[in-house]
Amino acid sequence: MGSDGNQEFGKLRSLLWPIHNFELKKFLPMSFLMFFILFVYAAVRDLKDTFVQKYAVFGGTEMISALKLWFVFPSALIITMVFSSLLSKFGMKKTFYIVSSFFAAFFFIFAWFLFPNVSKIHMSAESMTALRASWPGFFFYIIPCLGNWSYTMFFIIAETWGTLAVGSLFWYFANQITKKTEVKRFYALYPLIGNIGVYFSGLVIEKMAGVKGAEFDKNVKILVTIAALFCVITMLVYHYIHSAVLTDPKLYNPSEIKPKKKKAKVGFLEAFRILASSKYLLLIFMLPISYGIGMNLFEGVFKAHMRAVTSGANELTATMGRLSQFTAIATVILTFISVTTIRKFSWRTNALITPIALLLLGLGFFGLMFYKNNGGTQFLGMGVPALALGVGLLVDAVSKGIKYCLFDTTKSMSFRPLDPDTQAQGQGAVEVLGGRGGKAGGAAITYLLLNVISVGSKLLEHTNTLFILFVIILIAWIFSVIKLSVLYEEKQKQA
Repeated sequence: MGSDGNQEFGKLRSLLWPIHNFELKKFLPMSFLMFFILFVYAAVRDLKDTFVQKYAVFGGTEMISALKLWFVFPSALIITMVFSSLLSKFGMKKTFYIVSSFFAAFFFIFAWFLFPNVSKIHMSAESMTALRASWPGFFFYIIPCLGNWSYTMFFIIAETWGTLAVGSLFWYFANQITKKTEVKRFYALYPLIGNIGVYFSGLVIEKMAGVKGAEFDKNVKILVTIAALFCVITMLVYHYIHSAVLTDPKLYNPSEIKPKKKKAKVGFLEAFRILASSKYLLLIFMLPISYGIGMNLFEGVFKAHMRAVTSGANELTATMGRLSQFTAIATVILTFISVTTIRKFSWRTNALITPIALLLLGLGFFGLMFYKNNGGTQFLGMGVPALALGVGLLVDAVSKGIKYCLFDTTKSMSFRPLDPDTQAQGQGAVEVLGGRGGKAGGAAITYLLLNVISVGSKLLEHTNTLFILFVIILIAWIFSVIKLSVLYEEKQKQA
């Protein structure tokens, strides 16, 4: 057996299933853990948009920018600090149970107490109208976020589950218990199995959205309850791994665990200083910030169009379910393709694929939107609104698939030529300001258009402006990759 543990496998099995039979006792529970976590993530991600766009009083896509900028972004920073505090105080095992219990409890309370009583606990349309008349225009779309407070909480919790459960709970735990000989083989398969969870979540949501009115409201309660139950199941699987897997010396030996590189704890202000001190790190930072802003600008117009062409909450939810299915399929296909491109082509080529693909696909979507806005009704024998929706689904699914399997990989590779200290600090700074900063940056642009420049306007009224900004961001991203690739090659030679 080789150092990676798969020398005895044939070529096909090494690619598709490089797992020994005795390792199934460890691999399958970890795979189920990833499956349930991502099932919950996809389910609540799809439902949060439905609550904001179809259920909320004065709701719509315009609320999303206010939510991301003024509610999700600061909440994410606070929750990250709380998670770190729990981890240092209680350790990984208790922290896993605390965090999972919190999410399970919230989803259960929302499904059975908050959602059925929103008409009683939320602010009335009259009260929101009065506040809008008395408060400055800057708060125009913040007021519905406050008035529909339980939907706002669900939106925040849904966003947080994706970051915390996948990024922190699962991968932190996997890094603690995966042996050196298992890393390459196991880690390549976990995301593929996890995306099966995303696919089935989307399928279940689409099927349960096939009814309207009160029946659909009942199905929403069932879906959120399933999310709560799956949070509980993740704890049961986690307990099984500790009791049955980590007690087996064949499957777990601390001395055989690859030491995890410690990431430097970087504060918000410190992150700015670190990035400003290095042109190389600043160019790396441009990658996630450009992706975040670019995707948010595209998704703003796409989701507003989706809301406009879907007739009810059930139809919008079904469309979101299909998006999850497309994203899962695209991610699996692109994962196999990226394995080849990363091996055969340069860092620059691989890093350019994501912005160029997003730019070209985005041009197709925005082109259809311009055609529709100028009176076009048919294109290639299809209705333009439905065609634009289909192209938007394709753009969103492919862009997220490329992000998961290629963009994240090339971003991580860009840190390799740096010395250990700079690498640790740089990664910490880029993580603090990059991912969430990109989403907040895109939300800030949209928010300014809707609440400052043209108070109370609708997002689709700004399609032309958002398209121009989208193109500028993508071109800046491409130039950043080209400049970074030159420095990357130089540092590689020096190393």
